[in-house]
Amino acid sequence: MTEVVDTIRQPLLILSEDLRVRSANRAFYEMFRVDRAETEGCLIYELGDHQWDIPRLRELLSEILPQRRTVEEFEVEHPFEGIGEKIMLLSARTLPRAVNRQPLILVAIEDVTEQRRSRWLLEHQKELAEKIVDTVREPLLVLHQDLRVQSANRAFYDTFNVEPAETEGCMVFDLGNGQWDIPELRRLLSEILPSNDFFEDFEVQHDFPTIGHRVMLLNARRVDHLQLVLLAIEDVTERRRVEQEREMLVSELNHRVKNLFAVVRALATLGDDGRSAEEYRDVLLARMGALARTHDLLFESQWRGAELRSLAGMLQPFAGERTEAIDVDGAPVELNARQALSVGLVLHELATNAAKYGALSVLEGRVHLSWQIEDADEGRLVRLRWEERGGPPVTAPQETGFGTQLIRRAFGFELDGTADLAFEPEGLRLEAMFPLS
Repeated sequence: MTEVVDTIRQPLLILSEDLRVRSANRAFYEMFRVDRAETEGCLIYELGDHQWDIPRLRELLSEILPQRRTVEEFEVEHPFEGIGEKIMLLSARTLPRAVNRQPLILVAIEDVTEQRRSRWLLEHQKELAEKIVDTVREPLLVLHQDLRVQSANRAFYDTFNVEPAETEGCMVFDLGNGQWDIPELRRLLSEILPSNDFFEDFEVQHDFPTIGHRVMLLNARRVDHLQLVLLAIEDVTERRRVEQEREMLVSELNHRVKNLFAVVRALATLGDDGRSAEEYRDVLLARMGALARTHDLLFESQWRGAELRSLAGMLQPFAGERTEAIDVDGAPVELNARQALSVGLVLHELATNAAKYGALSVLEGRVHLSWQIEDADEGRLVRLRWEERGGPPVTAPQETGFGTQLIRRAFGFELDGTADLAFEPEGLRLEAMFPLS
């Protein structure tokens, strides 16, 4: 019988009714590093210089076992000298014996220290991994090999506006009532990934019912030893939108620069007759300065356009300290870049002429600039009016000067509108109209 017990790898103790050790197997002696002489006949609580005087062991043998006669996997944790901390599962059974013979107690000891330590490490590693995943800003899905969702991080739930209850355990293609049944994603996960360890930066575009159009970069990794698939989803919708806007802006800027060179060329080649070189230079520089100020306004809006009232605000220096000399009246109107350049140049030309020869050249003179929006069959129109009063008497010029050419070219060609210049004795008047794009 002793030889049979010694072949059992699990430590065993046979105790008498008074809890003294009758015998132990070889696995017990080897595990707890004790010998037979210091073990047999001793009270179990006195073993190893009282190392076995463990409250949980007393509870098992003195309180629980007498009532139940059989106890399975009773956990005891205790530090032993020489072998360190041990976590043991004790199974105890009272063995009936013949009449007039005291029963024996069989105690089987299972050392689960490493098992529990491994489980503890695994749980903590899992907790750490989950916390790391939750800190990742990119949406992340953890899939089983059959492509069912094991878990997802917080970024996924926040980005796609779903809950864990409707996500975990579902096939990835069934998520959100089939929102993720995207042909390209199905091909990647079902065809490409099984024959590759990973794929990177596969762009997928899809319209989601709740969050709209999304452009995503998908990155996946197979984790074969865990039989899992990690699917990272980078939402690049905003990035792509910015890139498209940048491309459009560069294209628009290129177009505007070409137009600007055309305007500068026109300014340089069409001069007013009878002017000296110095006068011509001053006029040219002033007109180019007006272009530069308009460009500043457009730059502030990233070349999306400029408010008409902001363009009108550039007229004030022509009035000097007489702030009341220029009256501006009109509802908010946003002009695109092309319109802003043309209108800005026209307003500068009108103000320059008024300051030299018209209403702004005398203290009593006044300029009234106004505009309004009108609805027409072809769309919305801007009706702009410039009116000078109180200046020197006006006479119509004998020849068409560059200023007049610029104004008519701006409205008729650049703005696809009309312009009516009237040289009335009371002052210059402009009636212009052009469509809002």
